[in-house]
Amino acid sequence: MHDLMSYVGRKTSRLLSTHDTAWQDGYYDTHVKTAKQFEYVAYYIEQNPVVKGLVDSPEQWDASSASCKDLVTDPWPLIYG
Repeated sequence: MHDLMSYVGRKTSRLLSTHDTAWQDGYYDTHVKTAKQFEYVAYYIEQNPVVKGLVDSPEQWDASSASCKDLVTDPWPLIYG
């Protein structure tokens, strides 16, 4: 897993550097407790490449869940550990 994440990190850093942006400074876990919070977090994540100016809409970002909503029929409740 470490090798995979290192590879993805390097590739993403190169891509982001061409757009004058970088990784965020920190990472914070979020324990999602409600369907409303789940929708907010999903929307926030899907908007990140738009806010950074990498794409015009979330669906244009290849790794976005916004482009495959039809794959998830009932996202709540998800199975948590």
